[in-house]
Amino acid sequence: MTKGCAAFLVGNDGEAPRRFAVPVTLLRHPAIVELLAEAWEKYGYVHEGAIVVPCSAERFQRAVDAARAQERHHHHFRLPHLAGCFRSPHIVA
Repeated sequence: MTKGCAAFLVGNDGEAPRRFAVPVTLLRHPAIVELLAEAWEKYGYVHEGAIVVPCSAERFQRAVDAARAQERHHHHFRLPHLAGCFRSPHIVA
């Protein structure tokens, strides 16, 4: 397992589960929180190893992609070199 990642087994009933490694920084995204809530409703909190999520691999991947996109977007605005982009423009009269 990659350091800083959580392991997930994802698949609907009858579907072969797929294994995902997701950075823990993405786990607070609403789409992933929703999937974790569904897993809790079905399986509860007690488990060993990977977290089992009862959804399609495609749905899980969409949630991870959305979380990554949001993380990149928010990270972009924390970069110090962008501070000049938000200063008021210099007006020459």
